[in-house]
Amino acid sequence: MKHYVIAGLLTLFILPVAVAATLPEGAIKEGTLSNQQLIQDAMTGVAAEVATRGCGSPEDFIPYVMAMPEGSVGSRHWRELWVVKGCGKEFPVEMNFREAGSGAANWNIK
Repeated sequence: MKHYVIAGLLTLFILPVAVAATLPEGAIKEGTLSNQQLIQDAMTGVAAEVATRGCGSPEDFIPYVMAMPEGSVGSRHWRELWVVKGCGKEFPVEMNFREAGSGAANWNIK
């Protein structure tokens, strides 16, 4: 029984630290709040940004939420970090998103 208690306590205290350690500094969670269309639109700019950093062939990206949406519906804004993998490296790209009315949003690279 003692071993089960110790194992349970280790799981409670060590597992969350291990999960949190995989997030980039300042990230709230892995994933994006953007829909597929917004991701596709923003990826054009992200690919251009990564090209200016020396990689013309990005292979994959992992998005992270840095700030949850703030503001009123239709004008909310949030921040994400997209870690782009390619050319044997990782390229962090900070993104700002802002709703532009119902069903639309704008983005820019910070």
